[in-house]
Amino acid sequence: MNAMGNVRSVRVEIAGRALQSVFEECDRYDSDETGGRLVGHFALERNTLVVRARGVIEPGPNAKRTRSSFFQDGEYQTKIFRRIEAKYPTIEHLGNWHTHHVNGFPNLSGGDIATYRRIVNHELHNLDFFYALLVTARREGRSGLGRYAVRHYVLFRGDNEVYEVDPRDVRITDEAAIWPKDAAGAEDEPETGDKRTERAVAVRAHDQQVLEVMYPSLRPRLSARSETFYWKGPLPLVDGTEAELRVLEVEDDEGLAYYPRVNPASAEAGKVCETSFPSASEAVRALEQRLNQAIYLSAARSEG
Repeated sequence: MNAMGNVRSVRVEIAGRALQSVFEECDRYDSDETGGRLVGHFALERNTLVVRARGVIEPGPNAKRTRSSFFQDGEYQTKIFRRIEAKYPTIEHLGNWHTHHVNGFPNLSGGDIATYRRIVNHELHNLDFFYALLVTARREGRSGLGRYAVRHYVLFRGDNEVYEVDPRDVRITDEAAIWPKDAAGAEDEPETGDKRTERAVAVRAHDQQVLEVMYPSLRPRLSARSETFYWKGPLPLVDGTEAELRVLEVEDDEGLAYYPRVNPASAEAGKVCETSFPSASEAVRALEQRLNQAIYLSAARSEG
């Protein structure tokens, strides 16, 4: 398939706050193309290349935009990358993103592809692949992380093909974004009561954005009796069944914590349900993974 040996598939994991910064840039430029650099890490898991996008570097003050073209401020972006690299020495420049929602082009253009091929095949490019995120359309009536349509591509060194990542292999994660600064948050500052309240509001808003895309069957609710905030709904599993899920929000001395609850209860879910999570979406993902793992193991035992 490519120059990376036995790689046969690609999975993309992108931090929800990083994707939000992409969409905020699109909101600012509704008539001209815009974009930026994508940074993060990657891993090879058996035959799968896993691309983990953790941050987005802004296009820079000297970026050039038209309705059908976009040129980044490379000098500015390199300075920012070095700042990030100083704190995260293993960070990688995974690729670029840009938008076509202003001109209606649904795919990478020939110019886009030619540029990305030059980058991935350049001797100074550190990776054997190049990840490209393309925003293709504004979804009217949608909000949050659902307000733009997005496509994901990967190009490999020494390979003339352009591979589009199946949408089913793209996951929005709850990992903290490492850039831009407003996504990373202030560092080493004591958290006041006001800041704790702001953080709580931000966590709920982020959960809303992630869950409405990844788990649309879950809905936020407020208990009239206890005034407890929680999420509730069916959680689809890999075997076609559903588990009835609730994620409770609890306030303690450290702020907000989230605990998953599932019906029917099971030993497999017990350990997860005893664990606190910093967000509802992280709690849902952890429980989903544990329940699906139990289903896989049960099927493997039956076949054996």
